[in-house]
Amino acid sequence: MKVLLDSDVLSMFAKIDQISLLKELFGEERIAMTPRVKDEISIPLEYGYTFSLRILSEISTVIISVSALEIYNALTNHSTGLGRGELESIALCKAEGYIFATNDKVARRFAEEEGVTVLSLQAILRALWRSGLKSREEVKSNLEQLKEADRLVINNEVEEEIFD
Repeated sequence: MKVLLDSDVLSMFAKIDQISLLKELFGEERIAMTPRVKDEISIPLEYGYTFSLRILSEISTVIISVSALEIYNALTNHSTGLGRGELESIALCKAEGYIFATNDKVARRFAEEEGVTVLSLQAILRALWRSGLKSREEVKSNLEQLKEADRLVINNEVEEEIFD
């Protein structure tokens, strides 16, 4: 089963040069992004940010099925406040039974309401040490890098969720 990553998750891991962690955790053939997420990932290049190049060279882009396109068109009629990449990912996950990985609370809630299985950043970080791919200390170090590189703010309750 594929795991579709949104631009936020991809950008965070690219900024700390750790896309390899996502590949190790889920399997290189299982992770992907949608065309609209790819478009979102490309925008920082216009402003001189090169972290996007890591994503574009390492993460495959899936083809959108007709059924997913129909779902996407229906979802865009809702006033969700979500971006096109998130909506396209949710539509494809809904159509194909894929998993959606996002750090966006609104996107996560909406996807769940649409019956899509969702992975949060916390779940990904927790899985890295729980699976034995990384130690707790290594994941804590990665989290600190994410906080610094992406100006990520995580409260104590969420950190406890990751490391308990």
